[in-house]
Amino acid sequence: MEKEDLLKFEEFLRKFTKKNSKKIGERTIHGIIVLSKFIEKTQPNEILENLKILHEKYMKERNYPIATYSLWLYLKSLGYEDKFIKELVSFRRRNLSALTDEEKLAESVLSKKEILFLTKSIPNNRDKLLVMLLYDTGARISEIINLKLKDIDLETREIQVMGKGRKPRTVYFHNGTLELLKIYIKDQNILSPNSPLFTIKAGTAWYNLKKYGKELLSRELHPHMLRHSRLQHMADEGIDSFAIKSYAGHADIGTTQIYVKSSKFQGKIAFDRAGDLWEKK
Repeated sequence: MEKEDLLKFEEFLRKFTKKNSKKIGERTIHGIIVLSKFIEKTQPNEILENLKILHEKYMKERNYPIATYSLWLYLKSLGYEDKFIKELVSFRRRNLSALTDEEKLAESVLSKKEILFLTKSIPNNRDKLLVMLLYDTGARISEIINLKLKDIDLETREIQVMGKGRKPRTVYFHNGTLELLKIYIKDQNILSPNSPLFTIKAGTAWYNLKKYGKELLSRELHPHMLRHSRLQHMADEGIDSFAIKSYAGHADIGTTQIYVKSSKFQGKIAFDRAGDLWEKK
């Protein structure tokens, strides 16, 4: 989409009212605009087959909710009706934090080897630090993006985050992350306690991680996968669901138990207790 069209689309987004009578949030608008650069310019009143051909590459390469939502809204801005758009894209919101089955969870968990390779290969210190903090803390991307220097205690390696429903909680990070964090703070000359740690937007972080996922791991990657991975790894180490619930800030223990059910921990205990038939006595 060209610059002039992006400006018109942004104007539409700021005026657009959702079914609940609320406006689209600034962060969502920013994310939509970032993704809209990859949407092909479209003329009003195109036939469905032409639209399918025009947007086939975009829908295939960016098959995730906010990208689909961006295309949906762009077509609405051109006057296309919802019923018509549904024939082109099937948009449905996904709650990435409340997984409903083990299969979905498995697709959202990175192995420890993948995470180590990812952080080693990312050339940008800001993006590398973001990945390490997301994994260590198990925090949501919005919780990390909104951090200020005063929220971080470098001595105790503690971070105060504000979770869903304005519920504060304490999360922690490892020494390796601390070393990179100190370098980043110094390089960025972050001095004031009220200075933001990151100036990046959530939509941009999402886009960058997706790019790294394709380039480095040859798989889909989004910020919440680091949270899923951390919580799953905790469950795999035998940490009980109530402790994980407290760390993750889950409102419902049922959400946490999905990780425990998918854990290899109980299976490993059963295997070890069964004994080694081949062991020489």
